[in-house]
Amino acid sequence: MPFSQGLAVLVALGALAGLVLAWRRWLAARRELARVRGTFARYVAPSVVDVLLARKDERLFTGRAVRATILVCRIRDFAHFIEPLPPEEALRYLNELYALAGTAIQRHRGIIDSFLGDGLVGVFGVPLENPTQEDDALQAALEVVRHVVAMRKRWEKQHRKPFTVGIGVNTGTVIAGDAGFRDRREFTVVGSEATFAHRLQEAAFALNAFVVASRATCATLTSDYKLVPVSGVPLPGVRRLMDAFVVRARLRGAESFTVPVGAMVETSIEAPAQAPAPVASAQTTPAAEREPPLARPRPRPSATARPAAARAAAEPLGGDLGLPEIKHGWTFPPDDDARPILPEPPPPRATYEDRGGAFDL
Repeated sequence: MPFSQGLAVLVALGALAGLVLAWRRWLAARRELARVRGTFARYVAPSVVDVLLARKDERLFTGRAVRATILVCRIRDFAHFIEPLPPEEALRYLNELYALAGTAIQRHRGIIDSFLGDGLVGVFGVPLENPTQEDDALQAALEVVRHVVAMRKRWEKQHRKPFTVGIGVNTGTVIAGDAGFRDRREFTVVGSEATFAHRLQEAAFALNAFVVASRATCATLTSDYKLVPVSGVPLPGVRRLMDAFVVRARLRGAESFTVPVGAMVETSIEAPAQAPAPVASAQTTPAAEREPPLARPRPRPSATARPAAARAAAEPLGGDLGLPEIKHGWTFPPDDDARPILPEPPPPRATYEDRGGAFDL
């Protein structure tokens, strides 16, 4: 074979190899594109997904420390709320909450981090940086509350009992990235600041408030929102005391927002082969009582009533919870240890300031 022909064959083989390599790279890029779209399309609005794809950031799924604002929203006393309801009615309530809260979070440039059994978690500031993440999170929180309250008329017409929510918001440094195991991975945020947001949400129930936000979230927004400071509350699972605000309203005009048509979905449920025993449904349940006021303080006891007040102060923030060992110091029978089953809880160190005064919680 002449040298020129051999050279031509080598060039052709090299070109073919290059085409195969380019084709493989194209397939890999397509798979990665589908992975990014499939991952983030479940959490963020389509416009945000397009921005992420346009960036072509190789570190998109790499765990990295970022400043983010976490919003945790849950239905108050959900286990007790759904106890008399059939499972399909409980799922219907959850879908309604997911629609109300999910659309509000995405509308304010947040992502849905996870769905809980009685609520959901939203995150602001990831995967795209957001300099107004704190304001966006508080607006989304208030929007959720407004629409849950507005839903009461609809539920009343449907002869269904209404629920209420508690929301905790916190800002801090978290690790955001791809987490999970071989068969299932998700983009999420982890860290103590995310845990603190969950504890603030629990404190919202204890304070009888809708929205409780940390001082880190509200530090630059004190002139934009109506805030009531709460400090010194011990929180379970964290070493620091709560230093936060009850968020009551946004002082600058709130923008009206309507949940998009079709946002609320109903999960299709296959009818059982044999009808179960009748269960008390929400249709026979009367409308719930009027919502109590936000963050209601306890009055300061007088000097003469101090012994009774001291006993009341020894109760946890949420009341005695119906536990006799907390309320009455229950003990084991005499033939067992005579010590109380639980130690006496320490008196609360919380203060609540409102209307120019301070009250003990």
